[in-house]
Amino acid sequence: MFKSWLNRVLAQSRGDALRARLIRGGLGSAGIQALSRVLALALGIVLARGLGADGYGTYAYAFAIMGLLMVAAEAGVPTLLLREVAAAQSQQRWGLLYGALIRAGQLVLLASTSVSIAGMLVLTVMFDRLSPGQFYTTLLMLLVLPLAAMTQAIASAMRGLHRVVVGQALDMLLRPLLVLAGVGSLFLLAPALRQPEYAMGVQFVAAGIVLLVGGLMLRRYLPAASRTEPVEYQTRRWLSSTLPFALIGGAGIINNQADIIMLGWFGGTADVGIYRVAVQGATLVVFGLQAANAVVAPQFARLYAQGDLEKLQRLVTASARVVLLAALPLALAFVFAGGAIVTWVFGTEFVASHLPLAILALGQLANAAFGSVGFLLNMTGNERQVARALWQTALLNIVLNALLIPLYGMVGAAVASSISLLMWNVLLFGRVRKKLGINSFAFGSNVSSNGDINESS
Repeated sequence: MFKSWLNRVLAQSRGDALRARLIRGGLGSAGIQALSRVLALALGIVLARGLGADGYGTYAYAFAIMGLLMVAAEAGVPTLLLREVAAAQSQQRWGLLYGALIRAGQLVLLASTSVSIAGMLVLTVMFDRLSPGQFYTTLLMLLVLPLAAMTQAIASAMRGLHRVVVGQALDMLLRPLLVLAGVGSLFLLAPALRQPEYAMGVQFVAAGIVLLVGGLMLRRYLPAASRTEPVEYQTRRWLSSTLPFALIGGAGIINNQADIIMLGWFGGTADVGIYRVAVQGATLVVFGLQAANAVVAPQFARLYAQGDLEKLQRLVTASARVVLLAALPLALAFVFAGGAIVTWVFGTEFVASHLPLAILALGQLANAAFGSVGFLLNMTGNERQVARALWQTALLNIVLNALLIPLYGMVGAAVASSISLLMWNVLLFGRVRKKLGINSFAFGSNVSSNGDINESS
């Protein structure tokens, strides 16, 4: 069934119709995510082998903090900008579109610069408690922060202009490619510079280049009318919408970064470096789910809008089974041969990541088995359910990490993250069953017998 559906999707991707553009965008997104995973893994290998566990831990910990600070630096603007640019373009309100871009740029610049300066003040106070490598790596990270936040806003604007692939490629492909080339060259030509602060310096240069390229590309793709019509602003309405988007993004980042940040707080940078290797490996298990989401999400929205729950159920089940089949071999390899794989890829210094890797891989395997629960709810107008579950599991994640890391270190962090991920899926699985009458599990049954769409509360 999945093969015939895929053939239909490929056939429907031809032409200039809206459905064809959505499908091409989904397929392009899947391809970008695949290349991004490859680049991230290659960069992780170069950094881990070049910096060692302690240096890589310093670098990874700074990036985890940056991820947390990005919530305040972005201020919910990228998601808002995506929505407003797409809406203004569809209505051909070019002055409003240009006004949204100006206000978004101003807000992100103000928020990200403020966060960066505040971080530098805190860093100065903590100067005596940090090693030179930790201090300068974190300082450079704070300089990268505004550049990365502005790039995210530009990428979202381009996605709103239907330049989905180009927008995603900026931060997911161009920056890691530049960093990989820069770090690889630096470590090869100057072994004495194999320090985390120099690697973060390469990130700073790459972020500046990507921001410049992104700004030029956005200017190129902007409709000419947007620069000639009177600029229109709806500042109050835009500001009132940023907080919900920031809260949703914040919960997601907490779920992704809580284990690394709290492990660094309770443990040391070497533990963070070793654990980061486990996290990178485990994310490969669920790549199939992320790629599938990019392709099937528009079809979820279309089938739901048509009220065809029977086809929706078949698509959900088929995609979940394919994703689970893709995830199973890699998860089993990490469980039974993770130590040998880590030693071969990253070096003997990281062999201690085997048990955390096995635990995280099993958690991601369960994540794959539950199917596209988050996208199902987002594509059917139930995004509030997703936001609620995100915050519930984010708080659970923090509590579990606080309890388990002091007792079990990296293993405790892996257990806490896997339990939180499982609870996220269980909560959303229940919401999908109640709201849509759909069983998202890979071996789920058909749509509920009444065949009706349950209204969202």
